[in-house]
Amino acid sequence: MSRVITCLLLLSLLSASGCALIDTERNGSISTGKPVSADQLAEFQNDAPVRTILRLNTSNVTTLATDQRIRSGLGIWEELDESGLMSPEDRRRLNQSGLRVGVAGSTLPWALTSLLRGERVQSTPSSNDRAEARRKPDGSIVFGTQLVLPSGSTSLIEIPSPGDSLLIPAGHIAGLKHGAELRNARCMFHVSTAEIGDGWVVIRFLPQIHHGEMSVRYSIADSGEQLPVRQRIQPLYEQQFELKLHTGETAVIGYQKQDDWTVGRLMFQRESLSSLNEQVVTIELAAVEAVQGQKSVTVKYSNY
Repeated sequence: MSRVITCLLLLSLLSASGCALIDTERNGSISTGKPVSADQLAEFQNDAPVRTILRLNTSNVTTLATDQRIRSGLGIWEELDESGLMSPEDRRRLNQSGLRVGVAGSTLPWALTSLLRGERVQSTPSSNDRAEARRKPDGSIVFGTQLVLPSGSTSLIEIPSPGDSLLIPAGHIAGLKHGAELRNARCMFHVSTAEIGDGWVVIRFLPQIHHGEMSVRYSIADSGEQLPVRQRIQPLYEQQFELKLHTGETAVIGYQKQDDWTVGRLMFQRESLSSLNEQVVTIELAAVEAVQGQKSVTVKYSNY
């Protein structure tokens, strides 16, 4: 009986107030029934979110370890900026780990251009070498890709390995103090944006080793907990570094020769029965763009 009385009271309130329960003062288009004006629509669209994206061109070059274009004193490193990229301590730390990092301006050194074209040159560059290189475009093996990296996101740059396992000596990698043989192993650079400005960006490079079988593994990301299908990941935090690139500049990462086993040797040198090959990775900052999202005042109820 009490429920019936409550319903009757609610019906009487609605009958007395009519549509007054709907607040029309906050939205003039509701009270008047008029469409949204051009000014209101422009203000609505200008309030759309803006996100910065990076366009990166990456290349991986494989050539003989005896190729003079990648050796100190003769090749690409003589024309790259290495000293102004980071502190002397950080550069020394990377060099001792077998990693060498440099940056080229918008005009690439001849030796680097020659490598990226796949030209065959094994001696000190000269006019005769350059003419000969054009006739033999099969010296080095080159492949590349384009990356679109939105701010706040990450990506991976893979350094190919011809084998299915990597041997890690004891005492060289934190987390693998006793050494290991990693099956189905791949070396990667995990790249992310540390800072973005007008026409420039600071990119963080974290070397990683992905190994093992693909399976669902627990991960923690900025968006929360995830269960992606991936391999095991061994991050190499001691070899992490950052680079500032301006639009048109190219970062070059390669091997710094050391007598002992190093992470750089693991990542960039590949030994076979007949030869010793070496790899170089290049990353060009092609563009820094601001992409504006779009809003719509039209709701299609059929989509829900």
